[in-house]
Amino acid sequence: MVDPAGGDPESRFLTAGDGVRLHYLHWRSGPSQPSAVVIFLHGIASHAGWFAETATDLSHQGVEVYGLDRRGSGRSEGPRGHLDRYERALDDVGQLVRLVAAEHPQVPIFLAASSWAAKLGVVYAAERAVPLSGLLLLGPGLFPRVNLSPWRRVLVVVGHQLRPMVRLPIPLTPELYTANPPYRDFIRADPLRLLEATTRFYWETARLDRRRRDDTARLVLPVLLLQGEDDQMMDVPATRRWFDSLSGEHTTYRAYPGAGHTLDFEPDRGRYLADLLAWLSAMVRPGS
Repeated sequence: MVDPAGGDPESRFLTAGDGVRLHYLHWRSGPSQPSAVVIFLHGIASHAGWFAETATDLSHQGVEVYGLDRRGSGRSEGPRGHLDRYERALDDVGQLVRLVAAEHPQVPIFLAASSWAAKLGVVYAAERAVPLSGLLLLGPGLFPRVNLSPWRRVLVVVGHQLRPMVRLPIPLTPELYTANPPYRDFIRADPLRLLEATTRFYWETARLDRRRRDDTARLVLPVLLLQGEDDQMMDVPATRRWFDSLSGEHTTYRAYPGAGHTLDFEPDRGRYLADLLAWLSAMVRPGS
């Protein structure tokens, strides 16, 4: 079974404004000052540990990496699979960004949002851009092809206030994340993977997505969007059309033939990593 846990990251906690302890991983780049810092945000069912191999590779190239477990996910506190308001998740991201900025003054900071977190990343980058230098969207979950059944969507609408803690299955199988068998096994066996989310979480996701649509026009930070052409979870053409609507400078799009949703779980991540590093280098040293 694959165990993507390379690099021996530090496991740390910070305390959110409401007292919830949030877990994050920290991959150090070495004794010298890093060229850049990347903060990973994970998808609906995963956690920061899913970025371990990519984070390790980046740290070996002089990029410091942090990965936050969303409240109620991974090793963070809070009711499992629950989010009372999406604004709380934005505040959690902001708290880690401020911590990173204090630990690495004068170093460019980039937000890397994967899958579900792309909604959060776009809103955060559009509204709270300082001190970010750019936004990376990795297999972004902006236009999902997989959703709750109509009946369960009714339960969300009816139950998000009356019964906000009722849990509904997350309709995502390992096969939707990757075609790579070892990583499918890893996903199935992952004890921290979320299998359910609350009606309130799904309601807040819909609210967040409406905010994301409104904020797209305000997104002026440099954006790198990477996705697999064979992503079975997301509408790839719709994602590309959304990207083409961006008005900011230094926007870059890459799609990988044959690749699935989670690029970090592809058998050959060479081109993916090379594109990440090349774009970061170009943003850190414009004109290079």
